[in-house]
Amino acid sequence: MTRFTLLSIVVLCLSNLCHAQIKPVAIEKIDSLMNEQAKPLIILLSTEWCKYCLMQKKQLQENKDFIRRADDFYYTEFNAESEGEVTFHNQNYNFKASGSLIGIHELAVALNGSELISFPTWVLLNKDYKVLFRYNGVLNKEQVKALMKAIDGMH
Repeated sequence: MTRFTLLSIVVLCLSNLCHAQIKPVAIEKIDSLMNEQAKPLIILLSTEWCKYCLMQKKQLQENKDFIRRADDFYYTEFNAESEGEVTFHNQNYNFKASGSLIGIHELAVALNGSELISFPTWVLLNKDYKVLFRYNGVLNKEQVKALMKAIDGMH
């Protein structure tokens, strides 16, 4: 291997570390992951049309505290208007239509604690699926840092 090739590989690896992102876990995989290794769970309830949700997701991908701590928790994004059946914490949840082409998923309602949901909504669960924190709205950088600190207290 030439020095140039070796140097190129090192630079590529380092640049990937600098641009690391956290990839949300599919909600359908949470139960099996929790059975393997229980951790706190952060859930972002959102919709496809919510501009604030898109902005929040982008901010998270750039938040160094969130990315650095990614091994300390599971993170999932759940579309509150998704139409498929979802099994979560050994219970089945379905989409409930409220009109033509509109409705809300039962899981989003259960996680939110009511049908009055605004987006984005944040939910923090402990390793036993107990809700510890709910917040309706965009979290700023300091609030994300406080959320990470709350997770510290759970270990």
